[in-house]
Amino acid sequence: MKYEGQVNVNASRQEIMSYMDNIEKLVPCFPKIKQFSKNQDGSYDVIGSVGIGFIKGEYKANVKLEKINDESLKMTAKGKGMNSNVDIDATIQVQDNLIKYSAEVKVSGTLATVGARMMGSAVEGIVNDLFSCFKKQIEKTQ
Repeated sequence: MKYEGQVNVNASRQEIMSYMDNIEKLVPCFPKIKQFSKNQDGSYDVIGSVGIGFIKGEYKANVKLEKINDESLKMTAKGKGMNSNVDIDATIQVQDNLIKYSAEVKVSGTLATVGARMMGSAVEGIVNDLFSCFKKQIEKTQ
């Protein structure tokens, strides 16, 4: 599944990148984070909970954020939980007053089979909420 969108942010490209380039500032925006820890390779292990329709439970994920250049970042996440696997590859483009994102989400297991009908809109909602949270956090630091 592919998700694309954009969020208008009342901040300069430099201010947005300063925020987005620090995963520890981003973590509180991920769904119901219970715990996160930094690994030696710069990635983070995250434990949280999520619900899609009637399927609810805990997940564990490894998240990595890489700065590509002064205007873009790459975020990868590999997660497991609820008898399912989720892989996310996202590209984030930053301009003055704007964050654009494109994410490829691959789901397998229970969520893909049982929750297939609800999956598209639920994941889209989670992604939109995530970037809306980034917007609020960036503007709050202004």
